[in-house]
Amino acid sequence: MRKKFAINLAFIFVANLLVKPFWIFGIDRVVQNKFGPEVYGTYFAVFNYSFLLSIILDFGINNFNNRAVSRNHKRLGEYLLNLLTVKTVLAVIYFVFTLLWALYIGYKEQQITMLVFLAINQILLSIILYFRSNIAALQLFKTDSIISVLDRLFVIIFCMVLMYLPVFKDSFSIMWFIYAQTAGLFITALIAFGVIMSRGNLQFALWKPRFTSMILLKSMPFAMLALLMGIYYRIDAVMIERMLPNGATEAGIYAASFRLLDAVNMFGYLFATLLLPMFAGMIRRNEMTRSLVKFSSELMFAFAVIVSLDCYFFRNEIMQLLYHNSTPYWSKIFGWLMVNFIPMSSIYIFGTLLTARGNLKVLNIIAIGGVVVNVGLNLYMIPHYGALGATVATVITQFAAAGAHIIATNRQFGFSYDVKDALRISTFTLLSLATLFLIKMFALPWMLSLAIATAICALIASVIKLVPFSEVLSLLRSRAT
Repeated sequence: MRKKFAINLAFIFVANLLVKPFWIFGIDRVVQNKFGPEVYGTYFAVFNYSFLLSIILDFGINNFNNRAVSRNHKRLGEYLLNLLTVKTVLAVIYFVFTLLWALYIGYKEQQITMLVFLAINQILLSIILYFRSNIAALQLFKTDSIISVLDRLFVIIFCMVLMYLPVFKDSFSIMWFIYAQTAGLFITALIAFGVIMSRGNLQFALWKPRFTSMILLKSMPFAMLALLMGIYYRIDAVMIERMLPNGATEAGIYAASFRLLDAVNMFGYLFATLLLPMFAGMIRRNEMTRSLVKFSSELMFAFAVIVSLDCYFFRNEIMQLLYHNSTPYWSKIFGWLMVNFIPMSSIYIFGTLLTARGNLKVLNIIAIGGVVVNVGLNLYMIPHYGALGATVATVITQFAAAGAHIIATNRQFGFSYDVKDALRISTFTLLSLATLFLIKMFALPWMLSLAIATAICALIASVIKLVPFSEVLSLLRSRAT
């Protein structure tokens, strides 16, 4: 199982590294630099608002479906038409409710126009994620990896045409940026549906209201979890834009850093996507999960520490490189926001394990606590410290949530970690901190310093066996032969 995990992890990382960094740095970042923090901040806040309510589209169906089909592949045909019918009804409810609530909280004409298409994008994304939940449940990981980057690939092509061809570039606007995303998502949804339909021997069941009600009842805990986690991960930008006099600009500054956190978080999400069906299958077969949990969590932790410390110590240089309007205030937000990747990496592993076992009550209790802490801190911090206050609130919330996930996992599965494991993790963290401090003292070009620091930290992780590079390489080599 560890071999299968390593192989598929390598493939999905390569697929995403080929496309998503170009989207983030070559398209999304360029759009913000072109239009400035105020215009992009308005877009970013409205986007996050549309994302907050997108749980109505899913209602926990995707996680439920992934877990159910992973256990019995014959359920794909049984569930497909029923759940697509449900998602169509939910899409209408989401669209109407999203617009009505936006009007209630005071969104103006420009924001409403953005919201209409961003809401359509969320509907298309929900459909794609549902199709992908089936593809991943069938353990077609390579196909799922390709589909996971298709929409971004199409949007990159569309935006390159719109931004750089003379006939379009002068009229390119933030709305054209949104339209390009709509087109990319629509084409990807069609392709994902084609993959599902290409699976042979599917016996489709017609819509059954009683069956649908049963699915929605079973999905409700998943829906509650997604809603709560979405609130304490996405509500910051919405609150910044609504609560401050210069809210759009502050939201744009926050977006500049959040973009990079989102970029590295894709690796955590990819871990979770691979691990969920694996954990579900192992639990169903009464297999021990501790080995895979230890392997994946330590691998993810080492990666998260290296990335977070690199970004914190080189925060000024990175922000000045990426953004025309960057100031020390931007860099301070970026440095602290990237620290979030450390606790979030743990949540991706341990939260996925709890989800695979169906411990939704525990997860929901943790998520409720996260919402209370995050919103409460934001209500105080944002008026006093702006986007920086929201950043500090997020760091506190994520570390608290990560600790709760680890404690809950240990109790539910009876895991215990010996002193040697804790010592290796602590040693790696302290040595990595020392490495960054020392490297910064030398008057080297910052990119060279960053590369040296990263290499040394990776070497430390390998030497103390926090990341078994030799084992991963041997797994890949045996697969190739």
